[in-house]
Amino acid sequence: MKTSSLSGGAACPLAAPRLYETDILRRAAGNTLRPGGLTLLQEGLQRVNWPAGTRVLDIGCGTGTTAAYLRQTQSLQAIGLDLSEQLLAEGAAANPGLPLIRSRAEKLPIADGSLDGMTCECVLSLVNDPLGTLREFSRVLKDGGQLLFSDIYRRRNITNQELPDNCCFAGATSRERLLDWLHKAGFTVQLWQDRSHLLAELAARLAWQNGSLIEFWSQFAANGDGRPMQQAVKAMRPGYCLVVAAKQG
Repeated sequence: MKTSSLSGGAACPLAAPRLYETDILRRAAGNTLRPGGLTLLQEGLQRVNWPAGTRVLDIGCGTGTTAAYLRQTQSLQAIGLDLSEQLLAEGAAANPGLPLIRSRAEKLPIADGSLDGMTCECVLSLVNDPLGTLREFSRVLKDGGQLLFSDIYRRRNITNQELPDNCCFAGATSRERLLDWLHKAGFTVQLWQDRSHLLAELAARLAWQNGSLIEFWSQFAANGDGRPMQQAVKAMRPGYCLVVAAKQG
């Protein structure tokens, strides 16, 4: 449920204060700001071929927790990228010298075919043009380079008009469409795993810490009423997936 918008458009969710720059989500999800945290990342790393020295870009890095982990425990040449000045500043203060870039996911300041791998966790559902963003990822990866990502997806289709505000849930799509986007962007899917229980666990923590999910959403709803948001999210039956895809040569 990471909420840092890399598109420059509407962020998730809703209204000030920005959820991803407060402690509300961090208290429940930790510094990674997403379901599964580093545990899910560790599982994904077991399914990619990234030896020490591999050049990896972490899209939507927030405070750089994943990039720091990849450098310190995996000996990867990891770089973090995000649009939030606040989160990047926090990351630079916590990890001096950690390479962090401020940029949009759709237009990466990276040369063609220069990366061996990319991580993108709970971010793709936030961008305005997911297919274009995946094509941008493909552009900067070498042939055979791997994309490791996780995100929210819809297990029941409803129209965005039923979601009262722009948010990561509004940007989530179905499994079928996500796989089609990956194919059109030049990727071969090597792994798809449903990890929806991690999203449910995060939702439970948010409900516990805020009194209920309605109370949680109410803190960010423009009119202070979180009930429409909660009803719409429930209707789409959100799931969470772990995916590994390789750029076709």
